[in-house]
Amino acid sequence: MLSPVDKYRATLILCFCKNFLNSTSLYALMKGRVTMKKSKAITFGLASAATAAGLAYYVKEKLHDDDFKDRLKIVAGDGLSKVLEGVDTLLPKLPWPDIDDYTSENFYAGHEKFNDASVKGAKWQLGYARASLVPSDFESKDYYLGGFLTNPPGIVKSILDDQAVRVVCLDDGSGRGAAVFAVIDCIGLSSTDVRTVRSMLKQFAQENNIVSINISATHCHSAIDTQGIWGVLPDILKNNVKEIKKGRPQNTISGRDPEFMKNLHSKTSEAVKEAFNSMKKGKLLYKTFDDLKYSRDKRKPEVLVKDITKIHFIPDDGSAETVAVLMAAHPTALDSKVGELSADYIYYIEEEVKKAGFNFIFFQGPQLAIAVDRGIVPEGAQGRGFQEYGRTIGKYLLSITAEQEEKVLPILNIRSKEVFVPAGNMILLTVLKAGIVNNIVVKTGKKVKDVRFVTEIGYTEIGKNLRFAMIPGEMAPELLLGGTLTAAESCNGTSWDFPPMKDMLADGTNLVVIGLCNDSIGYILPDNDYGCIFAENHYEEAVSAGPETASTLVGAFEKLVDSCGRLVK
Repeated sequence: MLSPVDKYRATLILCFCKNFLNSTSLYALMKGRVTMKKSKAITFGLASAATAAGLAYYVKEKLHDDDFKDRLKIVAGDGLSKVLEGVDTLLPKLPWPDIDDYTSENFYAGHEKFNDASVKGAKWQLGYARASLVPSDFESKDYYLGGFLTNPPGIVKSILDDQAVRVVCLDDGSGRGAAVFAVIDCIGLSSTDVRTVRSMLKQFAQENNIVSINISATHCHSAIDTQGIWGVLPDILKNNVKEIKKGRPQNTISGRDPEFMKNLHSKTSEAVKEAFNSMKKGKLLYKTFDDLKYSRDKRKPEVLVKDITKIHFIPDDGSAETVAVLMAAHPTALDSKVGELSADYIYYIEEEVKKAGFNFIFFQGPQLAIAVDRGIVPEGAQGRGFQEYGRTIGKYLLSITAEQEEKVLPILNIRSKEVFVPAGNMILLTVLKAGIVNNIVVKTGKKVKDVRFVTEIGYTEIGKNLRFAMIPGEMAPELLLGGTLTAAESCNGTSWDFPPMKDMLADGTNLVVIGLCNDSIGYILPDNDYGCIFAENHYEEAVSAGPETASTLVGAFEKLVDSCGRLVK
């Protein structure tokens, strides 16, 4: 039997495709881009794909021939992909540059030289800033909630807690420059938005020797849309096809509110400046623990990050301490139909940490299909489940004293690399071509799928043991930890040939993933587990860049680590 969640996800996928195809084929017919015959063919193709998909789900529930069901689902998925590919050839073209003409802008490569020891007499310096992003006019203006596709889309009706940007600026005192790590309560942020913020900080960074600026998302599903997918899709599609055709891509619209995004860019850049200007000397400590079962995996092979990592900065002058937490679990607790704006459980971790007078920042990890496990919430808790879940984690963080934490030597090494990821998923490629999302892309040829995401990965070292991989999406934990499906177990009969990312580094180091960092290109699945979107527990393929995403990014990470002289061979 299909679970209610799988049925819901399948419905959303089909509704989106139906809205898209109806809007584009109707508009093309009205403007003479296609004949009535071609328009009917498009509609017939859509009906065929939808019928095949519906039939696949019917036999999923009613029949018992697994091989037959699997074949039928594959046909449905292939049919939908072919329909979208055909429609994409009719869409007007966005002015994407050819890959040979691409010029990198507002990208930070990081440190050219890595240090193996701290500089004599050096001390850590850390600065912190926080700013609310909640608009004051939410009662008089519609702001779409990013995270769940509903019809009509969810809008902000009330403010439950806060949507914020939090920033830390870190320097090891070596004179090689500071690094910035900002995190925004949102579903995700594109490379375009990240680089917009960087462009606003360009002069400031040059004047103050900031060598790296990194912006990630908490992946909260109950905050204002920052990617564009969660607005009124039929209206968006009708407008965008027309404006792109007329050569006015600047007039495309989406679920993103332009004024909100402008404010987000401005407040984030100002918070970075505030964090840098507030840097103080002190000591850095950390603790990794796995005795809170805080998450569960909804997709085979059921691998998840069990650790929570706490990083703790104590200023020498006795001012407010800063606590960072790194863990991996989807913040998906709230119903968008209710319209409550919230940072989900993350706000309530912060609530507890702030009670102690500390600053707080949260980093989301590899949480492809990882959900929260509220079994840690004590019996008799009075708040809502996600609130008490966050408070429980916050209280546990505070129960770990400085004496129990490990001192981190002042060594900061950071390096990033641009990566070109093939856009092989027709659903996401269609969203790109319709001007709904604004990731940076380039063309590699004239075919529909000759497109690459321009994104980036990063590698950071803090002290002797802490290591971080900055990944531009929602990564499968097995890519980090191992345990990928074998060729016999996989959906396409192949093996995953890369070692676990943690094994690329020397023993004794702790590699932690910061997900949705510096871009958001969807789910990152092992290539051999990239299957049909209509198969059970394969929803993630519908919101992935494509079947080569993981091998492209993990391969690039391996080369990046090697360029830093850290790869274990």
